[in-house]
Amino acid sequence: MIDKIVPKTAVIGADGFLGVNFFKSCRDLYPDCVGTLISNLDLIKPDIGPFSLAKSAHQEALILAGITKIVECQNDPPGTRKINVSGTLELIRQLVQEGIKPVFFSSDHVFDGKKGSYAEDSAVNPLTEYGKQKAEVESGIKELTRGNYLVVRLSKVFSTGGKDGTLLNQMAGTLLRGETIRAAYDQLFCPTFVNDVVAAVKWAQGERVSGIINVCSPESWSRYDLAVTLAKKLGVDAVRVEKATLDEVTAGIKYPKNTTMVSKVLPRNRITFKPIMECIDEVVQKCKER
Repeated sequence: MIDKIVPKTAVIGADGFLGVNFFKSCRDLYPDCVGTLISNLDLIKPDIGPFSLAKSAHQEALILAGITKIVECQNDPPGTRKINVSGTLELIRQLVQEGIKPVFFSSDHVFDGKKGSYAEDSAVNPLTEYGKQKAEVESGIKELTRGNYLVVRLSKVFSTGGKDGTLLNQMAGTLLRGETIRAAYDQLFCPTFVNDVVAAVKWAQGERVSGIINVCSPESWSRYDLAVTLAKKLGVDAVRVEKATLDEVTAGIKYPKNTTMVSKVLPRNRITFKPIMECIDEVVQKCKER
């Protein structure tokens, strides 16, 4: 539930999965708010001048552009860092110069996955290059903004409609094509419905929250349990879900195994998250309709 006025917000990376959802929400409030396409902003040498954000009364900017593929970051640390770290911090510096509050989207990969239930103030210790890059921006944004920033840490975000390649839709498509899913049983995370992410961030903006906020469902799942549950709901033999360890499915990359998060910032009585079983039922229903 959003009671307070959300500031006019630009969306940097408005054509990505998260960007599309946030941009629609921002345009519902401010029809002339700016949304940049990922291809229209060089994140190696960003220049926000042409967008005239301050002149058009923007107060905040969501940073949703960058390289999100963990394998790509692992295989090319110097190249991906130019975008995910150096370029992003320069973008943040320019936003601050214009008086725009940056809202940076981070990841549960900033944690080492040894304990789980990480809160906003838990120590970061990333294992993957992707997580290291996110953690470096989390640190750098504090220095650049003098505290006027928001870092939104996410787990795996998904939708329930269409063929967008997000978690549940991808699994359903694989199973319905008669293929096998090889899924890790020892990787725990908090899959989160995209509409809930948008609502939680809008709440934080309306309340003028600054600092770090974990935004994720309170439910903890493994990919194996998700895939088996979805298979059964689809009427597919669960034998088509092959049980594996995380190390067996990650191509030699050391992934954190338990990145479940909790939030000390989000009020439980105000922000609710859609139950994962309801999301699975929606995906199954839409598959049947198609």
